[in-house]
This record gives sequence, C-alpha cells and structure tokens, in this order.
Amino acid sequence: MIKKPVIGITMGDPNGVGPEVISKAISSTDLKGLCDFVIFGDREIMQKAGGSSDAKIIKCSEFGQEVLKPGAIDQHAGQASLEYITSAVKSALAGEIHAIVTAPISKESTHLAGSKYPGHTEMLKDLTGAEQTVMMFEGRKFKVMLVTIHEALSNVPELISREKVFSTIKITHESLVNLFKIPEPKIVVCGLNPHAGESGAFGNEEIKYIIPAVEKAKAQGINIEGPLPADTLFYYAYQGKWDAVIAMYHDQGLIPFKMISFDDGVNITLGLPIIRTSPDHGTAFDIAWKGIANPSSMTAAISVAIELAKNKLAA
Repeated sequence: MIKKPVIGITMGDPNGVGPEVISKAISSTDLKGLCDFVIFGDREIMQKAGGSSDAKIIKCSEFGQEVLKPGAIDQHAGQASLEYITSAVKSALAGEIHAIVTAPISKESTHLAGSKYPGHTEMLKDLTGAEQTVMMFEGRKFKVMLVTIHEALSNVPELISREKVFSTIKITHESLVNLFKIPEPKIVVCGLNPHAGESGAFGNEEIKYIIPAVEKAKAQGINIEGPLPADTLFYYAYQGKWDAVIAMYHDQGLIPFKMISFDDGVNITLGLPIIRTSPDHGTAFDIAWKGIANPSSMTAAISVAIELAKNKLAA
C-alpha cells in the first residue's frame, strides 16, 4: 500500500489571501484524509485566518500577526514569503515532504526584500539546481505549457529557438508520462505568428525554429503536431484532441486557459527534482483578509499535488 503523502504548503504573502485560501482548502471535505499537511508560515496568522490546528506548522520567519498589513505591499512580508519558500524547498529536497504547494506571493514585496526573481518558477529553478523548468497550467479541459514565461512581448521572438522549443516539448512529454502516467501523450505546438506564419508570409520563426524542433521531437518518438495557428488550435484542445498545448508566450496560452479554468486552474513547475504546484491566481490584495476569497484553485492545487506525489511514490 502506498503511504499517505506529506504535502508542504507555503503561506505566500501574509498580507494577501494565502492564509485564508489555505485555511479553507485544508478544512474542506474534498481533501479530508488524503494526505498530511505541513505549513511553512506562522501559526498565529493561520489561526487568525481560521486555519486547522491539525496541520503541522513550521515557523521559518520572524513575521507575525502583529505586523500584518492586509492588502499592503510590504518589504517584511516579502522577506517572509521568500523564507517560507526556501524552507519548504529544503524540506522537499531532504525527502521530508513529498510535494510543495505555494500560495501566492507579491513580486513587488519580494523585490523590496531584495529578491531578483520575477516569480516562484525562477526562484525554484535556482534553489533546486534544475537545468530547465517549464511552466504548466492544468485545467479542466487541457494543459498548457509556455516556451517563454514572464517576458515583454517585444522580446519574445528573439527568445524562440530550436533548443528552447525542443526542450519544452521534451520536458512536457517526460512529465506527462512519468508524473501524470499518460503512456502515450498527444501534444500540439502553437505557432508564434498569425496563421502560424503562413509559410513565411507573416514571420519566419515557425520555419527557422519551431518546425525543426517539432521534427526532432517526432524523430524521437514523441506524438506531436504543429505548429498550428493558436486562434483555432485552442478550440480543438477544448474538445480534448490533445493532452497538452505548448504556447510560445504567456498570454497566448493563458488567455484561453483562464477563460475556462479561472477559478480552479493549477500552476505546476515541470523539470524540478521536486513536485511543485500552486493556485493560478495572485495575492488578491483587494479582498485580502475579508473572508471572501475563493479557495477552489488552492484546493485544486493541493489535489494535483497529492495525485502527483502518489504517482511518484508508486514508481
């Protein structure tokens, strides 16, 4: 029998909705008895948010409820959220927890605290020593991976390369097989330009970079199509034609994804030596500490973490 997984949860920015959505999610009947929880944060803050006393809480920052500033960008809250992540990663690498679920952080607050990272993904890559990471978004209808992540749109074309596209395909395929236990996953790749470049009429990135990467993947036995025009591709993805869609840039993939999975989408970092998921929303400072935050995405993130951890333990 597979042992019950231990899921670590970082509290995120204390001034945001993290403590509330964690509290609501771990108290839900949907997750009851499926795992053991370890929260990296502060017990008093979690109790203030209504947190369950059943969860183990590891204090890894001096930030406490007396300095809470609900909805505020704050250097000290940013520092605390960085310390939660660092502590959780160490625990995961040591095998003390089987997956990490990260509550949202404020990039403005972490930058005030001296962080150079644009988000969780880049920080986790460095903390774990991963060679390359891929951002996956898991939803009700399809999964989306991104070749480029938090980049200005004007910079995206120069960041597209054969190597980058191929490595994204390869990591996606390996993760679908090994983590999600899909034996022969079907993958599709978006073009960068309108109509996937129309044979060079609207840009040549498809001809120079994307098509060669797809052909290399096919030669290695990966079931893949593309590049196809993104404006029609997502219609067929919604119908279930493929297991995963690889988009070239952030909004190309996330606008259609969030149209259908806004409340329960899950962000997963592929390519790490550990399992990491997170809710697909931010700190929601405008509703923080008002008791009205929707925990659906956090609940989904924990559910996916449990599923992946069980798959890994079974292997």
